[in-house]
Amino acid sequence: MRTITTLLAAALIAMPVSLLTACASDASTQVSSAHSSAESSSTDAADTLTLAEGWAKAGASGGMTGVFGTLTNAGDDDLEITGVESPDAEMIELHEVTADGVMQPIEGEVVVPARGSFELAPGANHIMLMGLKRELLAGDEVTFTLHLKAGDGSASSVALTVLVKDYAGANENYDGASGDAEHSAESHGSH
Repeated sequence: MRTITTLLAAALIAMPVSLLTACASDASTQVSSAHSSAESSSTDAADTLTLAEGWAKAGASGGMTGVFGTLTNAGDDDLEITGVESPDAEMIELHEVTADGVMQPIEGEVVVPARGSFELAPGANHIMLMGLKRELLAGDEVTFTLHLKAGDGSASSVALTVLVKDYAGANENYDGASGDAEHSAESHGSH
């Protein structure tokens, strides 16, 4: 018995480090999923959604910032984003920037297509975190949860963590006609 234990220990020590870390996630984007009781399929829709090269712009406490990267759906069903939440922000919305450079909430469904992607980029579609509960400095991490609905109606969530970076912004203007004073161009600024 001692010989078997010694052989197993030696084999584990000799195992290349690359094999031990092959399943580690990218340091800038960590994904985990939480299952909803409404789910009926054996494959969780959230298991198929990833965020590549995810990051958030640094922002002041009480201010706003954007989250960027590429959401990819490796599954066979479209995934609709039905909500977003974060412990770091009072409110989160999916935003777009019009051809005129006006930033506004996206109206209608936001869908990451089956076997496709949805890009989140400065000056384009992005996740807007408003009323930041803490200052976000370069090197910090921000966690947020996307709530999803698959084509079959099943619901799931995916928690994502991104690295905060310094970024000068894309100089968009907020559509003041549709928002309240809290969301004016002056308070929104570039993110």
